[in-house]
Amino acid sequence: MFGLTQWWHKRRRPASRNDLNADAGVLQLQAINKRLQLYLDRAPLACIVWDTHHVVRAWNPAAAATFGFTEAEAIGRHIHELVATPSSMPTIDEICPRLLAGIEYPDGVVLETRRKDGSQMQCHWHLALVDRGTVDEGVIAFAGDVTARLQADRDRELLEKSRALAAMAGGIAHDFNNILLAICGNARLAADDLPADHPAQLSLAEVQRASARAAGIINQILAFSGNEEESSKDVVLFQDAAATGRPSAAQVLRGQGQSVLYLDDEESLVYLVTRVLQRLGYRVAGFTDAHEALAAFRSNPAAYEAVVTDLSMPSMSGIEFASQVLSLRPEVPVVMTSGYVRAKDRESVMKTGVRDLLLKPNTVEELGDVLHRLMRETKTQRAG
Repeated sequence: MFGLTQWWHKRRRPASRNDLNADAGVLQLQAINKRLQLYLDRAPLACIVWDTHHVVRAWNPAAAATFGFTEAEAIGRHIHELVATPSSMPTIDEICPRLLAGIEYPDGVVLETRRKDGSQMQCHWHLALVDRGTVDEGVIAFAGDVTARLQADRDRELLEKSRALAAMAGGIAHDFNNILLAICGNARLAADDLPADHPAQLSLAEVQRASARAAGIINQILAFSGNEEESSKDVVLFQDAAATGRPSAAQVLRGQGQSVLYLDDEESLVYLVTRVLQRLGYRVAGFTDAHEALAAFRSNPAAYEAVVTDLSMPSMSGIEFASQVLSLRPEVPVVMTSGYVRAKDRESVMKTGVRDLLLKPNTVEELGDVLHRLMRETKTQRAG
């Protein structure tokens, strides 16, 4: 590369021909210069030298490959004419005078840079002032295309933000489901406790309709969070006997005095589900603290015919609680409930040995059916 070689040899030229012939050290210096020239020619980064007037003096092969201009095209031209873009010029106008004044940029600077074909890229420039105070004073610059790296960094940052938002959305859906289940569940229980012609029935029916609309919003939140499980768009706590042609769960005693341990960190849900299961004929021991529930089960594992636990709890996960319960009594049916279930959660739950996983808010009706089925299966297995 003639331009870079000429520039390098010029700034390293010996004092006189007599010194070259006399001083053996000069020969060694020439060898060093030759190796340095080889390094610059083969460097993976673009290496460019320009003078104080920004006229290019040297242009290595990597610069030709990066920017598209050959050495012959670049030598003698203004560096800004070759690679600058309108958007990068304000930064360049700020940097150049400071650089020529001796101010260094140890971390370099990233600038939008133009190729010969007009395409643009992001380049990381490392700049240094050389031969200050001499006729050879100028700037040596190394530049590398970092467009792909910066895009990868932006993509990674966006992915991390999306994951954080998805996790937050899932948590909101979980809490929303708990609240929704408590509201519509107690409204339905109140409707069952009142005469059909009571004036409050209209208000309670409106609560049910609003709850169904809220369930649709939960579905949208879950879709945003990437959750593969979806709750029903219509919140069904107790099936209508007139619509199904059979008695509702609240009208049929299924439990026959059987004991169920129910655990959820939401006190309102423990109150609601306890009342519903009692109407179905079960004896219910309700807990809001996982450690207290586990202590009660440990004290008498045989006292419970089934265990129902929430998946997400602050003091202990439902998976950990279920594992502890099943280690004490492997045959007891365990049911898990949750308003937010990811695919990996379902897999982890089933590996634990849990018999069924129910989604809130349409949990209560399903829970009665599931408990009835699991207890019937357990009796059949014992008889077998």
